[in-house]
Amino acid sequence: MNDCGGFIELRENLMTFYKKQEYLLQPVFRFALSLGLLLLLRGHLAVHAAAGAVLNSVLVNIILALVCSMVPYGAAAGIIALVMVWELYSLSLEAAGICAAILLLCILLYFRFAPRDVVILLLMPAAYALNLHYAVPVIAGLLLGPGAAVPVVFGLIFTRYVLLVEESLPEISRAAAGGGLTGADILNNFRGLIDGMMGNRQLIILAASFALTALVVCFIRHLIIEHAWGTAIVAGFVLETAVLMAGDMKFGIHVDFVRLLIGIILSFILVQIVSFFAFNVDYLRVENVQFEDEDYYYYVKAVPKTIAPLYGIPADQSGMPSGSAGSAGDR
Repeated sequence: MNDCGGFIELRENLMTFYKKQEYLLQPVFRFALSLGLLLLLRGHLAVHAAAGAVLNSVLVNIILALVCSMVPYGAAAGIIALVMVWELYSLSLEAAGICAAILLLCILLYFRFAPRDVVILLLMPAAYALNLHYAVPVIAGLLLGPGAAVPVVFGLIFTRYVLLVEESLPEISRAAAGGGLTGADILNNFRGLIDGMMGNRQLIILAASFALTALVVCFIRHLIIEHAWGTAIVAGFVLETAVLMAGDMKFGIHVDFVRLLIGIILSFILVQIVSFFAFNVDYLRVENVQFEDEDYYYYVKAVPKTIAPLYGIPADQSGMPSGSAGSAGDR
């Protein structure tokens, strides 16, 4: 514990600073995330569009990100979704129509009832670009409920759909060349994009892996066991790796194992950082407490949090400031 005292004190100082400056840091985070997503869309879609495309202007991207920073995450996600549909429309009516249908399905199935989890949907494309997407289902399982598997999967679907459209643009442009699209051309483009999503075994296995990981991590971290969070984290990454490797051996989805290994390692480090700030208890000082009333005997296991003494006030004999004890059943 003493070896970690400096890190714990740093965590407490950072959390105190965040609570004091939350009204400034939250908009900054929304701005950075929104700008990053808009620049990703610009790199994958706008560069293929006409010179007047919305996302081709860096100034427009910054203005849109500033607007997103001043509204809740749900509204920011709506703005980015509208921009994505508009950019897809400038490239292909069929691509925009399919994207709009997926968005509508996403809203009707989940975000109408749990809008707070929309941040997971926004984080997935950014994490995918950084090869940190393996961390998203684990973080969702740790911090949110089992329903977090839904935004994880939808975030992955939107990410891979944009990449599919970018790959399909040469074929779509070839069909459009020569004076306009016929009804058969439009139908073929629709079929090609839908088949590209539905027939993509790598996407299906990756989505199944992420959904299952979020559910398993959420289940394990709620168990009344010691080191529930650590066990959940390890189990989540082992499960992701096992499912992807099994999918490669069974269906030949051609997993890049070097990229997978690097992504798992980086994601594990990121999740450990999140876990350190979100939850940290000291299982070396577990206390078993017994008390009774007129009808029952109660046996309680109390696990102290690893909180640094604040403002020079020493911890009590249990090693924690007054009121900081937590039940193992809380996690």
